[in-house]
Amino acid sequence: MAPSLSLKEAQKLHAHLLKVAMDQHPRAVSELVEFFALSPSGCFFQYACQLFGRITHPNLFIYNTMIRGAVTSGCHHEAIRMYRAMRDEGMVPNNFTFPFVLNACEHVSAIKQGEEVHGVILRCGFQSILSVMTTLLNMYSRCGQIGNAVKVFDEMPQRDVVSWNSMIAGYLRHGDIISAQNCFDRMGERSSVSWNSMVSGYANLGEIEKAEQLFETMPMRDVVSWNSMIGAYCHLGDVEGARRLFDTMPERDTVTWSSLINGYTQVGRFNDALILFRRMQLADVMPSEVAVVGALSACANLGALDVGRWVHDYIEKQKLAINNNVGTALIDMYAKCGSVDMGLSVFHLIKNKDVVAWTAMIVGFALNGRSQDALEFFDRMLNEKLKPDAVTFLGVLNACSHAGLVTQGQQYFTSMRNEYGITPKIEHYSCMVDLLGRAGLLGEAEMLVFSMPYEPDAVMLGSLFFACRMHGNSELGTRVLDRLLKMEPQNGGNYILLSNIYATSGRWHAVAAVRKLMKEKGIKRDPGCSSIETSSGVYEFVAGDFSHPQSKEIYEMLDLVARQQKLTVYMSN
Repeated sequence: MAPSLSLKEAQKLHAHLLKVAMDQHPRAVSELVEFFALSPSGCFFQYACQLFGRITHPNLFIYNTMIRGAVTSGCHHEAIRMYRAMRDEGMVPNNFTFPFVLNACEHVSAIKQGEEVHGVILRCGFQSILSVMTTLLNMYSRCGQIGNAVKVFDEMPQRDVVSWNSMIAGYLRHGDIISAQNCFDRMGERSSVSWNSMVSGYANLGEIEKAEQLFETMPMRDVVSWNSMIGAYCHLGDVEGARRLFDTMPERDTVTWSSLINGYTQVGRFNDALILFRRMQLADVMPSEVAVVGALSACANLGALDVGRWVHDYIEKQKLAINNNVGTALIDMYAKCGSVDMGLSVFHLIKNKDVVAWTAMIVGFALNGRSQDALEFFDRMLNEKLKPDAVTFLGVLNACSHAGLVTQGQQYFTSMRNEYGITPKIEHYSCMVDLLGRAGLLGEAEMLVFSMPYEPDAVMLGSLFFACRMHGNSELGTRVLDRLLKMEPQNGGNYILLSNIYATSGRWHAVAAVRKLMKEKGIKRDPGCSSIETSSGVYEFVAGDFSHPQSKEIYEMLDLVARQQKLTVYMSN
């Protein structure tokens, strides 16, 4: 049958076969089933199932075709059901049957069914077929049965490089680098996959020196080898090492660019991430989902709304799918840039929204002070039968804090453990301290801080301190600040706060003592920092910083603006 045949034409052919009573003809119906079951997009598979259901006596070829079609279409449970139906018919599977049904068992972790297939393989004498045994090995390994995988490997009468690579991958999947290295040392012939697997294995465990040694001794390097090392450096936060490799590698693919963009984002070098994203486009490389999400995360953290909109426009122009990952990144970016309604528009575009997408909207509303919208979305999410996670409750508790909903916030906090089995983390306790502190319940807030199962961090103590300052409780505020000073003895901001407390109460000798202590310890207040978004990017400025190439002109303009302001004030007086 012609592969370019459309669905409508294939259906007409099927109708013709029915009309001339050839719908049970083995060859004709086999070709028709093969066409529908193995369509490239998998969109015709359901029609193949309807056609299959009308076949009186399907043969082994038809069963194999349907099992293969089910797997390639992602219908793994259907593939296992087809295999059982074939066995119920008394048919003996062949070497084309086993790899696909084992692949289906692997994808849905159907270990019991996989073991049954293993038994049939042995009874039917297929243990000498390499492709069958390698797929069986992979099935056990991916289902967490590394012991069974080793047993299959050891009992294989012959092995090829694919079998060895599968065993190495199995060991690495379970974190057993020693057994993987032993396997690597024992194999006679190695492929680039063998080397790349070991480099990635050491890299993922943070053993960068061993990964580097292997990388340097590789007889052949492909783009996957370079990507493995770049990924290793980024995983360890060494983006400079990753960039050195990036700049020297002979060729790059989408994974290369995406890894470094994501690496920059993870270490907070958001401007570099955006610059690299632009370079990726100029190099005519189609960004992957990882690259797009990394760029949007950088925009969110910089508050670069215009750049974020540009990335969004690019996504639409390239017709990239706005799935849960990309959609959530867009929602987060818009929310952090103060355009939560744009995030809501994106939310409505996401099909089959998961808990992460709902949580992004809840957190976004809370971040922008729209507490009622956040709590309403939380209720809507529960109505969709989705279970909230720890991040969801952070958004909910923040919403309660900003709206002053103390009782409701306490109820949500209690429900985390009692209704959803989520153990509150220190971030959740911080939200509760903030909620109680804002409401003026400072005694309850202090009691929660010192009774929780965690040591209070600087964020929590800072929140309690500002609540004390807001409600004029200088006694508790001083105690809290004393703890902050012990926790962060080099943080100049804490000393300034203590100095301000003393100044407010007129204790000028104490103010002088704090200033003197700062001078003796060489503690300086952290310089102020600001950023500005222009058409060419986002620029960050720190007080007293001259690193910008146009810093001289910038400071001259600031002086001019300051003089103009003074002149305006003078003229108005």
